[in-house]
Order: sequence, then structure tokens, then C-alpha cells
Amino acid sequence: MELLQAVFRHCLSATARNGHDPYCLNMFLFENTENKAMTVTTTLLIIILLMLAMLIWAIQRIQLQNKALLQSERDVAQIRNDMLERESGFQQQLAKDIKEAQKRSNNMQRNVLKGQIGEQFTPFITDFPYNPSDCRFMGEPIDYVIFQNLHECADGNVPIEDVHLIIAEVKTGNARLNQRQKIIKQAIQNGQVSFKELRIKYCEDTEDMRVQVSV
Repeated sequence: MELLQAVFRHCLSATARNGHDPYCLNMFLFENTENKAMTVTTTLLIIILLMLAMLIWAIQRIQLQNKALLQSERDVAQIRNDMLERESGFQQQLAKDIKEAQKRSNNMQRNVLKGQIGEQFTPFITDFPYNPSDCRFMGEPIDYVIFQNLHECADGNVPIEDVHLIIAEVKTGNARLNQRQKIIKQAIQNGQVSFKELRIKYCEDTEDMRVQVSV
């Protein structure tokens, strides 16, 4: 501080020796110093304002990013909830469908079993029109071959004209003839029925067996 005062007094003395007014020089130096101070202050204020603006911009950007991140997390959570709800609904529907399918399968199996049992016991139903002893169960492709009055004719109780060969198929409910059964029915209606005697021939030399068909 003393050094600055000495320099200032030296400057005043030199100014006085050169014919200048020390007071005017003092004012000039004061004004110059004030201008410089204002310039520095203005610059500092501008820098501070710029820093504040950048800080506000950074804060707003961070807030926007946080908001976007929060919204993304909400969207992901909503999608996860939707997926869980859909999966739960799918599992419930699948369990329901499986249960219904099992029920239908069990019903079908029971119906098929009842049908098969019913087919084999048809000759023993009360109002069955033929003699059960004349019936032979095949099951596939036709249920029964009925030799009507065969036993009665063999015992001499009825003439040969009362003997009939009947191809019978047993159906229940709304069941219909399948394609093979329809073909058999049509072939019979067309008279494409015949009797064949198959005789097995055994060759002792070659040990072969052959079938001979006779009319």
C-alpha cells in the first residue's frame, strides 16, 4: 500500500513539473479506473448470467430426461402388466379348453364303448327279430352276418326257401353308414353276391399248400 502511495506522489510531482494540473490527472486516472472496473463487472455479470443460463438449461434437460425415463418405465410396467394379464387369460382359456376337450373325449369314448357293447349285445335285445344263434358278429366292415332260419332248416323245421342270408349293420343315434358299408349295401342290391368253396390242397412232395376255388 505504501508503495502505491509513493508511486502516486511521484506521478503527481512529475505532472506538476511538466506544467500539468495534478487534480485533472487524478480525475482522469479515477475515471479510467472506474471504466475498467465497470467493464470487468459487466464481463463478470455476463459470464455469471451465461453460467446461470447453462445451468438452467442443464437442469431442464435433466428434468426432461428424467421425465422421459419415468414415462418409459411406466410404459414398460404397463406392457408387462398387459402381458401378465394376457398370459393369465391364455392359461385360463387353455385350461378351460383342455378340460372341455377331455370331457368331449371322455364322452366320445363312453359313446364308442357303449356303441361297441351295444353292437355285440344287439341279438339279445328283447325285440330283436332274428334268432341269436343264427347271428355271427364281425364288427368290421359289417357288424353281423345273419343266417336267418339256418338252424331251423337244419333241424327240418322250415324249408330251404325260408333261409335268408342277411348282412346287418348296427347304428345308434344319428350315425350313418360309412363309405365301405355303402359299397357293400350297393353290391348286395345289385346282386353281386355269390358262394365260393375254397379247398386247400397239400402237396406232399413240395410241402406246399394251395387254395382251389370251386363254384
